[in-house]
Amino acid sequence: MASFKELYAKFRHELQESWQTAEVTAHFGPTSTLDDMFRYLWCLPETFQRLAPPAGDPRISRKGAAEAERFRNEGNRFYREQKFDKALLAYNYSILAAPQPPAAASEASATPDHECLALGYANRSALLLQSGQFEAALEDIERALASGYPASRAHRLLERRAKCLLAMDKGQEARKCLEEAVALLAGLSLSEKEKASTRGALAKLLAKCDAKGQSGGATRHDERLFYTGASAPPDVPTPRPDAACMSAAVRVAYTPVRGRHLVADRDILPGEVLVVEAPVCAAVKPDGTFRTHCSHCLRRAPVPLPCPTCSLVVFCSERCRAAGLSASHGGECAMLAPLVALKLDPAPLLAARILASTTLAQLRDTLRQLQTNSTGGNKPLLEISGGYRALYHLEGHATARSEAQLQEVAAMAYILTRVLLENSSLFLKNKEGSITIPSLDDVVLIGGQFMRLILGLECNVHCMKEVETGGGPAEGGVLGRSRGREVGWAVFSALSLINHSCVPNALTSCLGSTKYLYSVSVIPRGAEITDSYGERYVSHARAKRRAELQQHYFFCCNCAACQGDWPLFENITIMPSLRCPSCFQKLSGFSCSLCDLVCTQDAVTQMGVRLYDAQKIQTDLTNLWTEYAQASREIRSGKSSQECLSKVIDLLTLLDRYTVHPNQAYITAQETLMTCFDLMGSVYIQETNQTKSSGGKSAKN
Repeated sequence: MASFKELYAKFRHELQESWQTAEVTAHFGPTSTLDDMFRYLWCLPETFQRLAPPAGDPRISRKGAAEAERFRNEGNRFYREQKFDKALLAYNYSILAAPQPPAAASEASATPDHECLALGYANRSALLLQSGQFEAALEDIERALASGYPASRAHRLLERRAKCLLAMDKGQEARKCLEEAVALLAGLSLSEKEKASTRGALAKLLAKCDAKGQSGGATRHDERLFYTGASAPPDVPTPRPDAACMSAAVRVAYTPVRGRHLVADRDILPGEVLVVEAPVCAAVKPDGTFRTHCSHCLRRAPVPLPCPTCSLVVFCSERCRAAGLSASHGGECAMLAPLVALKLDPAPLLAARILASTTLAQLRDTLRQLQTNSTGGNKPLLEISGGYRALYHLEGHATARSEAQLQEVAAMAYILTRVLLENSSLFLKNKEGSITIPSLDDVVLIGGQFMRLILGLECNVHCMKEVETGGGPAEGGVLGRSRGREVGWAVFSALSLINHSCVPNALTSCLGSTKYLYSVSVIPRGAEITDSYGERYVSHARAKRRAELQQHYFFCCNCAACQGDWPLFENITIMPSLRCPSCFQKLSGFSCSLCDLVCTQDAVTQMGVRLYDAQKIQTDLTNLWTEYAQASREIRSGKSSQECLSKVIDLLTLLDRYTVHPNQAYITAQETLMTCFDLMGSVYIQETNQTKSSGGKSAKN
């Protein structure tokens, strides 16, 4: 199965062989609209012959009881060997492979064909009980019973449910469950010996139901397997009334040169949360991450729920599954096999998910409203918009693209249009529910929007990461941004307004598909808020940074680091030096010979220069550095707290206001602040030599 790059290379070769390259390229110049470009390519005979989308791996949309049983048996073997992380993974794969009723089906719709699904849930519930994940175990028990679990063994699940309830100090609920199990046992055709043994076990549990504090077994084991990060992202302390995702300290501005951007509406200190935003659209990375992270919210799913149709996509909860199936994955599922085979970059993958989540009729209506809206297509929007409107106004730099680049985007749009039309019947349903046969104008509308989306997303897509900790050196898992694992991509409305700087004053971290922006330096009122689109000046030389920015974002950076050609981190001064409050150069002692100023007290000169007590600031820096060093060790070992964060912020604020930049102390403190905010997001705790699973009995169905 050919990827898009392979298909496009063959297509280009075919054009060269037939001497059509120049003729085709001529239709992709600055005088053509995106719709014109797509219409030409769609009607070109060679396009239909050479750019046929691959069918993809049929196993993606196929489930099978035999494969589910194989994974379940592997899980049982790992469980007996006390390899609980591998057992959990095998049970998860068994549940993914098992044929299933629709997600919204009732218990009555479950059939004997789904018994392998019920057995998978049952086995996983035993592991979850052993690991102390009682709530998750109860949910799996309910799913097993609803999926056709054999009635002859239902008493086992009722007993397991009672154990969970007892561990949660819910004795009366456990008693009802055990009494139900006893009543059920009487009607089963079991040997008297087996019945007696089971009654004895149930009687022991019944005796515990009225005993306070005798739950026992309530210890949670293997927490590493189930921890996915904070329960919620940090809050925006004082949100804007017109944009709840943004702090009141931030506003949207516009200039012809900078475009729409964010500026500080007051002085901002390091460590302030400025934006917390859910995505307009997000997608999991199309590799093994499909089976480990929620397709809807992008959080790790240690106890996943499967898509009822395909065997690839998972969800972390019933809520996410319902939301995903009713929106993005509901339309995307039938297209997944060819999309995976194409090995798409982030922008086209997101574009496919965006259009698959709507219908042709809805797309027509949305575009009609956007194109007749009073704001127009080019007028800057100073408010934060959501939905397709935010995507429609993304800057894609179409006029800065070469003919070859536009032709490749049109080819991608062509393949995605065919994948959408040939695989997604939902997209073609009209308001009455019947299938619409698209006209050529409809096809051009779809393809033109694919092109617009791909161009805009290429310049605005955000990489979503999960911090990995626990697997560092023996002195304590040193944790940094480079350790973050890419799990997917997303596009945002407010965050898409932020411009780049190689020395940014704000940075982002992720919790699932939610991204939050926080300040890493003092930002004066009226100053622009910037993030880094790629590598910062501390790790990459100016020439390389500018080349990458020009290639991907079509501009030449003129930030302070680029203008001053700041050195790499290893060549930057280690110890911070106090600076002159007028010229910002290094003080000699406590004075500046260039400005004829002496900084020995807090005062304001006749020229309006605010002096400071340099000796006091130097003492404060020394004391704060000692406190910071201790806090930094805690943070970099994965143990963050508000107290640690405050110590980092205090040091950063003082370094920012009084020292010469750049200096290594300031950069190191910023890195620690970044780590602190990363730990508030998605986290995966790696297994270490010290992480050992506890023992347990064999899992039973």
